[in-house]
Amino acid sequence: MKKGRFEWKAVDDKGRIQHGSWVGNEIAEVRSRLRKEGYFPVKIHSCWNWQTIFKPSPAEFQWIHFARRLTTLLEAGIPLVQALETMTLQKEKLTSQQELWKSVKEQVEEGNDLSEALSLLKSSPNSFVLSLIKAGEYTGTLGKVLGEVAEELEQDQVYHKKIKASLAYPMLLVFTVVLVLFVLSVWVLPMYEKIFSGMGTELPFLTRVIFVAGRKLPVLLGSGLVAAIGGLLVLRFTSSKDWKMGLERILVRLPLLGNIYRLRDLVQFSRILERLLSAGIPLLEALRLTAGTLRRSEMLELTNQLVQSVRQGRHMAPLLRASRMFPDEGAEMIAVAEESGQLDRMLHHVTQMFRRELEDQLGRLTRMIEPTLILILAGLIGLVACGVMLPIFDISSHLE
Repeated sequence: MKKGRFEWKAVDDKGRIQHGSWVGNEIAEVRSRLRKEGYFPVKIHSCWNWQTIFKPSPAEFQWIHFARRLTTLLEAGIPLVQALETMTLQKEKLTSQQELWKSVKEQVEEGNDLSEALSLLKSSPNSFVLSLIKAGEYTGTLGKVLGEVAEELEQDQVYHKKIKASLAYPMLLVFTVVLVLFVLSVWVLPMYEKIFSGMGTELPFLTRVIFVAGRKLPVLLGSGLVAAIGGLLVLRFTSSKDWKMGLERILVRLPLLGNIYRLRDLVQFSRILERLLSAGIPLLEALRLTAGTLRRSEMLELTNQLVQSVRQGRHMAPLLRASRMFPDEGAEMIAVAEESGQLDRMLHHVTQMFRRELEDQLGRLTRMIEPTLILILAGLIGLVACGVMLPIFDISSHLE
């Protein structure tokens, strides 16, 4: 088998995120090597090359469907291996999803735990899902935990759809503004410019400015589109593991989006930590696993500081109070929970609080962007109409 280069992201024994690039035959080999060296793998993917452009990507593993079906069978009292066997006996020709389930069953039959079998897949679930499943295996509540995994993934999916839906209409308005400008500059303004130039009259200053801008606008719009697409492609293929993070670092600097990204990180942090603690994972290990699922450097740095603080036997609340990322109200709630020993329950309430605030911010952003873009569109159309009508009024006055 031809070897390839794989980029990886993992958590070390001190809770710090490490990145690297290794040569290997497949993802499972790299994951096994990481575990032997004391790392907890978070993400592993093959490096980009020219062959990957034309190579179709594997079908996405529907982990929600997998967890729901397996939960039903396990809670009905069916053993794990037999439940996995049942999930692959519906058709003579297995689908790509059922092929993956069959490989999981074979790994379990060889003596591996379900979490280990899932981690060996090329399209394995993230570290958060694997950690919950491992906790369910240790506590003997695998069926219940799988149900919680499916519920969490479904909630996360609905939540991301809600964010996309909130931003869909503003993006449509932006596209409409660009399209109207393009139509005006390519078809409408040249027609009027040709008519007025044939009359030999001196045009008002506003009209001349609009005609000059109309001639240059298609070039500017085309150049901007090509530059944006080219920049994304370069970022995607030259830094394939960090291109989304790089794009987010650009977006987070925008005045309206910065707070939304901060709240999204807080929701992700508190939600994952609460789920891991509820599954029986110790706080230090839960923080390390949570750090492995975070993307933005600010939240990751705060989580690593929390890991060091908990390792030294200190509470998390003082660090959260001193952080600019974490709201004071959330820090006080966690301080009370640490004193009462109910951190997982309090984190659930903190997550709900952050989610409500994030939804309010998304609604506020939508309400601010929509009228602004409508006013911009109306203003541009009105300005062009005035510039075109001024020569007509001037000509009509001379005719009188």
